[in-house]
Amino acid sequence: MKKTLFIVLTLMWSNVFAETLNIIVSGKPGGTFHTRAMLMHDALIELGHEVNLINAGNLSKSAQIFKTTNDAVIMPWIDSANVKENLQPNANSFGVLEYRAPIIFCSKKYKNFSAEEIVIGYSASWPTQIFDSLSLSINKPVKSIPYRNSGDLVLGLVSDDVDYVAISLSKLGKLPQGSCFAVTNDINVQGIDPLDEIVKHFDYNYINQHAYWLQKNNDVDLLRSILIDAINTADYKKWIESKLFISNFVWQDEDIIKSQQGAKDWGLQ
Repeated sequence: MKKTLFIVLTLMWSNVFAETLNIIVSGKPGGTFHTRAMLMHDALIELGHEVNLINAGNLSKSAQIFKTTNDAVIMPWIDSANVKENLQPNANSFGVLEYRAPIIFCSKKYKNFSAEEIVIGYSASWPTQIFDSLSLSINKPVKSIPYRNSGDLVLGLVSDDVDYVAISLSKLGKLPQGSCFAVTNDINVQGIDPLDEIVKHFDYNYINQHAYWLQKNNDVDLLRSILIDAINTADYKKWIESKLFISNFVWQDEDIIKSQQGAKDWGLQ
């Protein structure tokens, strides 16, 4: 009897795994969203699943497809994208948290916020309240200068257009060695001290980008197991680690809460 039950359950499991997994792909080749979708595609194929790609092209189109489709889909997402495209996850739509990306604060001239006036470059998509809160916390004026992308940010620091930059930890290798002095994390990362050891009472000491997978019309518990298995494949893990992202290779109940709060930290009203 037990052997028969095991065979039945195995067949049921195999049938579920044989279903096609539809991935909504946004962004262009080379971008993080597109890369994550392709990594997931390849990992799922490696694990024996059938995979279909739905090419959306950009975040707005991806969000529209996700909201309106009746198909079973998965989609790479990040909490800061919810400022423009509000897809705040819930218990049903949240798949798994893939990784966290803290911010690092860097300067060629200073090892902390000792400058009389802080002139800091940042990504134009970030909320300026991060720097308003920093000004209050260190009791100094903070002039924040938006840059189009991380490449321009790095160039701004290297060419001395700004004294400081706030940038994703993933860009550490592109910055002057030893220039980064604080990270928005609870522990030391890559030899960089937690920001809360330098700045007290800052509202954004632990701000991170939370990269996760949204899902719709799937068996969410089973899907989470599939996604975790995919993220744990060798090439997927290698990519996450190469970017210095803080990996999240197991499912944890608090992941959805962190991701919901992350969107609020990035400016979701």
